[in-house]
Amino acid sequence: MNMTKHADKRMQQRGIPEEVILFIKENGKSINTHGVRKYFFNKGCYKKIQYQKDLINFVKKFDKQIFSTAIVCDQNTCITAMKINTTQRLHWN
Repeated sequence: MNMTKHADKRMQQRGIPEEVILFIKENGKSINTHGVRKYFFNKGCYKKIQYQKDLINFVKKFDKQIFSTAIVCDQNTCITAMKINTTQRLHWN
């Protein structure tokens, strides 16, 4: 996946590794909004992969970053990465 300069800067500022971005894009939930897609990872996504040992090990390693990060992508380009508050419900549905 390609990263914009903006996404690279935000990932660096927020301490989000690139492998977390790729994991969220591949395994997370997405919604359409304003011509782009927002991806995030929640408990429902976790339940879908709970029997895949390699993915579970990755989630255990990066759990704080995975559950508190959302990304905005346009086709195969990550536009930005943002932190989300996991204590409040997401109203993106």
